[in-house]
Amino acid sequence: MSFQLDLGLGGPVETFEFLEGDTVSRIIKTRSGDSQLSTVNLDFDASGMAAAEAYDLAWLRSTKPPRHHRDSPGVRIVDLFSGCGGLSLGLFEACRALGMKANFVLANDIDPDILAVYSDNLAPRISKCSPIEALFDGGLGDEPTEAELEALNLLGESPSSSPLVDVLIGGPPCQGHSDFNNHTRNDDPKNSLYMRMARFCEVVAPTHVIIENVPGVARDRGSVAQRTWAALRDLGYEVSSGVVDASAVGVAQKRRRSITLATRSRDFKPSVDEAIRSAEVKEPRSALWAIKDLAGAVSTRAIDSSTSPNAETFGRISYLFDNDLYDLPDDQRPDCHRLKHHSYKSVYGRMYPDRPAQTLTTGFTVMGRGRFVHPTERRTITPHEAARLQFFPDFFDFGERPRTLLSRVIGNAVPPKLGYVLGLHLLR
Repeated sequence: MSFQLDLGLGGPVETFEFLEGDTVSRIIKTRSGDSQLSTVNLDFDASGMAAAEAYDLAWLRSTKPPRHHRDSPGVRIVDLFSGCGGLSLGLFEACRALGMKANFVLANDIDPDILAVYSDNLAPRISKCSPIEALFDGGLGDEPTEAELEALNLLGESPSSSPLVDVLIGGPPCQGHSDFNNHTRNDDPKNSLYMRMARFCEVVAPTHVIIENVPGVARDRGSVAQRTWAALRDLGYEVSSGVVDASAVGVAQKRRRSITLATRSRDFKPSVDEAIRSAEVKEPRSALWAIKDLAGAVSTRAIDSSTSPNAETFGRISYLFDNDLYDLPDDQRPDCHRLKHHSYKSVYGRMYPDRPAQTLTTGFTVMGRGRFVHPTERRTITPHEAARLQFFPDFFDFGERPRTLLSRVIGNAVPPKLGYVLGLHLLR
């Protein structure tokens, strides 16, 4: 059985097929007409699954990272505001799918604990734990500053006539734009960091750019997104932007993000809509699809342990299961919800087993922070399960870190599948 993702623009981009020996193949068609083959092995019963679905699930459950061919052409990648590396991991897989090698030149973040997770998994040549404005501190239109010239030296020399950076990716701080933030929504000084992406492009001239943020960035009072898009166009980039839901491309979670794609290549025009349409799944993947095999695997390791609830919280969890409910009635909630009108229906809720999870936050270990109760077990989800819902595979090593840190690392991450889809669109 095969499954094709078709743009209607010269044939499918991806073709998946079950092969003999519990193997699924993935064939990528490039814009030049060439094809690239990669495979995964199945260690589960894929009866009833489409080949594309089985491929994704096998990748998620894989405990060993896939390898590039040693002689693969290299793609030089810089990740600003990198977090733990969700976008980068997606770029890694897009490069592998295209027969290329991802070379992570620079990863930058201000959180040393989170940057350490990135470094442990993706081994960038340079890990820089400092504010991006300390590296690229010049104004748009200005000559490169001393700090920016030093940053250029850090990036090294490009091989032969290749660009210094092939792909710039980044997710500038988004709390100021988030609909979960009632205090500084659309008016946070950190929002201006979005424009540092454009300044990097002015100084370094990467070929391709991916910027990720929350949908509210378009409503920033300083118009940082619109000004960045205009600056990129002035620099000669073709720009496309849009809001996407990660569940559309197979992530088992409803997660809406603002995406900007830009390229200096004259071979094609980027299109966020086209990128998503090329990888759109026919049926959304449910929370249980991603985490079913982890049921009963709770352990003393932080990554596989859930928060121990107090008696009151466990009573609320049990009420959901005993009454076959997914939303906790107001009369079972604490006074802050019970005694006043609220619109937080999903808070204190249980995940639906047959639907994508709702947007994960850093509070996924706490019942009162969202719909974070496991669909079939009387507990909140573990960091491991949250990572699966964010589309992080088992070979991505979050290490022996405290659960509080893991919730911050995973809850703030970008689903790698988004990085894969967007990277494939730009690089193929």
